[in-house]
Amino acid sequence: MKLSERDGQLRLLDRLYESSARGKGAVVVMNGPVGCGKTALIQAFAERVTEQGGSFVSVTASAGERLHHFGLIDQLMNAVHAAGTAVAPFAAEDFGVAVAVGDPHGTPRVPLPLLQWISRTVCESVGKPLVISVDDVHFADEPSLECLRYLIRRIDSSAVMVVMNESSCHERELATLHAETLHLPYCHRIRVAPLTVPGVAEHLVGQLGPAAASEDAASWAEVSGGNPLLLQALIEDHLVEDGTTRAATTGGPTPGESFRHAFLRCLHRCEPSMLDAARALAVLGESASSSLISDFLGEDARSVPRSLTDLNAAGLLSVDRFRHEQAQLAVLADLAARDVSGMHRRAAELLHERGASATAVADQLMATHGSDRAAWRVDTLREAARAATASGGIAQSVDYLRQASGMCVDATQEAQVIAELAEAQWLIDPSRAARHLRQLSSAVRTGRLTGEGAMVPVKQLIWRGEFAQADSLLTAMEAGAGADPGSAPGGTAASDIATARLWLSICCPEPARHEGETGGSLGHPSTTPGPMFALTLLNLSTRLSEVGEEVQGADQVLHGTHADSPLTATLLALTFLIQTYRLDEAVRWSERLLQEPWIRHVPMRRALLETARSAAALGKGDVAEAAEAARTALSLVTPAAWGVVVGLPLALMIRASIELGDLDAVTTYVKLPVPAVMFDTPFVLPYLQAVGRHHLAMGRPQAALTNFQSCGDLMVKWRIDSSELADWRNDAAAALVAMGRTGQARTLIEEQLSRLGDGRSRAKGIALRRLAATSSLRDRLPLLHEAVYILAASGDQLELKRARADLEDALDDVLDAHDRVGPPLGRANPLLTRKVPSPGRQGDAASSPGACPGDEDAERLVAEEGEGTPVLAELTDAERRVGSLAVAGCTNREIAGKLFITVSTVEQHLTKIYRKLKVRNRSDLPTELMVFADTLCSPNGR
Repeated sequence: MKLSERDGQLRLLDRLYESSARGKGAVVVMNGPVGCGKTALIQAFAERVTEQGGSFVSVTASAGERLHHFGLIDQLMNAVHAAGTAVAPFAAEDFGVAVAVGDPHGTPRVPLPLLQWISRTVCESVGKPLVISVDDVHFADEPSLECLRYLIRRIDSSAVMVVMNESSCHERELATLHAETLHLPYCHRIRVAPLTVPGVAEHLVGQLGPAAASEDAASWAEVSGGNPLLLQALIEDHLVEDGTTRAATTGGPTPGESFRHAFLRCLHRCEPSMLDAARALAVLGESASSSLISDFLGEDARSVPRSLTDLNAAGLLSVDRFRHEQAQLAVLADLAARDVSGMHRRAAELLHERGASATAVADQLMATHGSDRAAWRVDTLREAARAATASGGIAQSVDYLRQASGMCVDATQEAQVIAELAEAQWLIDPSRAARHLRQLSSAVRTGRLTGEGAMVPVKQLIWRGEFAQADSLLTAMEAGAGADPGSAPGGTAASDIATARLWLSICCPEPARHEGETGGSLGHPSTTPGPMFALTLLNLSTRLSEVGEEVQGADQVLHGTHADSPLTATLLALTFLIQTYRLDEAVRWSERLLQEPWIRHVPMRRALLETARSAAALGKGDVAEAAEAARTALSLVTPAAWGVVVGLPLALMIRASIELGDLDAVTTYVKLPVPAVMFDTPFVLPYLQAVGRHHLAMGRPQAALTNFQSCGDLMVKWRIDSSELADWRNDAAAALVAMGRTGQARTLIEEQLSRLGDGRSRAKGIALRRLAATSSLRDRLPLLHEAVYILAASGDQLELKRARADLEDALDDVLDAHDRVGPPLGRANPLLTRKVPSPGRQGDAASSPGACPGDEDAERLVAEEGEGTPVLAELTDAERRVGSLAVAGCTNREIAGKLFITVSTVEQHLTKIYRKLKVRNRSDLPTELMVFADTLCSPNGR
């Protein structure tokens, strides 16, 4: 095998051998870290010696035979005899030396006759050049070393070459040998270091081929540390049994069994203090430092840095850290099972005393697998759990809290830990957290669980729809005596109870539904306000939109969102953006927050944000994104775990799938079971609306109408009839139109418009489009024009597209009508074949009444009329604007107000328009004037 980066050492050995063959003996001390290829280098040199006719004798010292006196010399003399030299069997007893085994204090003094006999036998009895290799000389017994030192000093004029291989970490044990040999002129020292990256690449080329090494040499060098023994083990792990490389040859090394065994071989060949340091490092992990390892081992503070330095030099560590997790695991697995727990317990105590992070201490406590009860251990695990949750490590948080639950010192502390455990498990799967509800509810009633912990079972019971039980717990908190004015009995903050009551009233709007069941206050007039949903999150966000300063407040909430902030506030801010038609911002914020690790890696948090993203995307008409987000939300947390809230993501998924035309997906989601209690909560409203739209899309208008009316009945019953919550009237009108009941549809739409007032909401734009469908041709155009402008401002691209399509159809109907009655303007007129003006960017129509999208198009069309239609072209700009508003149904006073002119001026413009167009009054004005409208009046003056 070709040795990488060892050519220089081999050339030096060759030169020294040639010199010794001429009768000039040589000594080589080969030094280097364990596993760095010293033995492989000697073996390569041995092949060269035998090829040149020399005799090569190899002996190896062993740590296990260190107390066996003359063990190495016995090997040497037997090896020389086996090489064909007539050497008498070696027996130290023949020289009056008592050979002792296992007695470290009984090292004999080697008599001079024995030293002389060994030297003479080796130097004079060999008929050809002799090379003696002593591997791991640092393990040799002391009498053998004395004989070796004596021999070395007498080979300068003989054909003998001695090569000693020693590990650099054992240099201190060979001080005497070095002192007596290294100064000799014929003694040479060779240092063997780990391979560099080019050396690793060269070795990989020889083992795996150029393709496997061309790009990955750096990663192989990083994992192996350039240690040839570890590098070869990595290659073995990379090869399958038949000798071919794995399919992924360019993916870098993957340490396996061979690597783990090789790493342990290196460690056990090191000095014992190095093995101890490596074990301490494996136990302490990332918290390890030189001083901490010293305290952990109880060692001299000077020995640990030296051991770490030697481990780094051998490539086993990198900057006092294991190069790969598998190396650390191998060291831990090498420890006796009975010792591991005690070592981790000792590490936890040391780290706690030194003020290490809670996570570092908690990891040690987790590794003890014990249940030692101590308050500081529980507090540490709880703190580590909070840190893990904040960083997105929710599974790790659950593990910490489970461990803490077995270390509690009393029932009160246990209740607090179980509450935190239930809350963490809820973020993974709410259904799994439910197993703790009975225990936590009991702890609340007995006063063992107070503060924020007491709110955990309340919130989870509300989520599951167990409203009576939640009310019972809140009543228990309020019923104690001697409460602090700012707190409820037992230490739970009054504000927390009030918030829980609000959530309970939101989720359970049925007045006095549970009165008498539990004796609680659920539905009591003192705690449940009349207009129930006026205090819901949706209406809270609507109220925000009425105050300009609050726009910035919502942005501030989103900018300030972090791992420790309540996610409810973030969801409320996103709801506010959606309801104020800032849909692009809502989508961007949702996507940005979903990149945060504390959201991305926590299923429930991510599912809630995906639901918000789906709502925003659906609002702006991006149905593909809405469907993808809703599907993700329902896959992260199963529908069964969503509790009563499942109506929201299901409704979004159903509606998005309907718009995509994926009716198979719609059917799948409609058939998913939902909890019966959801039908007693406002979360059923969007669900009923979505299911109704499904029936409408499948051609079942009567079934659709039933769902829409059920939705409306509940909203009226609960006094939360708001189109922003569920626009059931517009949907019901669509179902009525589909059934041919146009009159009823028109009555329902007019009721909707009267409820909406003068504001420009998305629901109003839809209502105007619905009203246009039930109106005469003359009224249809102004209704659709205003619907277009309102929907453009709301950002709902789907409804806007529908309104514009209806307007196109209405214009076509106008053309047909003109053809039938023979209008002064023929069909070839560009004005009559123009496209519907495209609204400007989102919000422009609502915020800038004086800017009308489509003006430039209109001017261009008038300019291109030619001589065939001179009438409209003769109108001035002012006359066109006044005429368009008159056609739209505005009164003279309304026209004056919108154009900021006097009523007298309006009358003068109208007189000129009548004269130029040759008509008697405004009812005769051509509808083509609508193209010049800057802004429109609401129908019937609304």
